[in-house]
Amino acid sequence: MAALATQNLVAAGTKPTMVAAAASDTAEVGSGVNTFAVYKNVGAAPVTITVVAPGNNSYGSANPDPEYTLADGSGTPTWRWIPLRKEYDAADGTGRCTITATPVTDLTVAIVRMG
Repeated sequence: MAALATQNLVAAGTKPTMVAAAASDTAEVGSGVNTFAVYKNVGAAPVTITVVAPGNNSYGSANPDPEYTLADGSGTPTWRWIPLRKEYDAADGTGRCTITATPVTDLTVAIVRMG
């Protein structure tokens, strides 16, 4: 598990630094509306990304973990910008969430914050 660093996007333009994704990473959730996990798949297989949504709803059932799919990226890279909501905060005081991905071959990620 890697703790991914948040990169700030600036008005002059920013090229985020992508890093290899791990099967499980942690990322800052920020304000809940301005922070995103940006994934790029250049591999031949589709990728499933899951954001862990801790806690239970008002009925006592576990909150569902949102899943996102990146298509096969072997011909043309596929991208996905995933908003990191406050609801994903692990509630341990860190302001971070857990994101899992499978498979991670040829998958890169950057955590970006706007404004």
